[in-house]
Amino acid sequence: MRSALATILASLFLFSSTELHQFVKLPELMQHFQQHRKADPAMDLFAFLQLHYTANHPEDNDDDDDMELPFKELKATGHVDTVITMNKTDHRSCPEFPVIIEPITHPEGMPRYRSNAVFHPPKA
Repeated sequence: MRSALATILASLFLFSSTELHQFVKLPELMQHFQQHRKADPAMDLFAFLQLHYTANHPEDNDDDDDMELPFKELKATGHVDTVITMNKTDHRSCPEFPVIIEPITHPEGMPRYRSNAVFHPPKA
């Protein structure tokens, strides 16, 4: 069950991110690999892919066949980006707090020296 789910998810990812006409070329890849295999029986699939999909491809007079392999060139890819914007009005407002100014009254009157009002000599 787990491998079937992994296969399905991998297939969905692969098919959603790859151009379909590249998958159609997979049989051509296998035929071209078999041609190279006939010429050199020691060649494995990894060596074949390395030969055809790296920068050091030798001149072997089959460039037309090589360009028919999948993922060798980008053809017409239709892609359109659409930007959707939604206008959202911002109705935030700052709360208003009433400012009440009330004078502070002291029972003895206004202290003379505010900074020293806390400090008094000890009383016996």
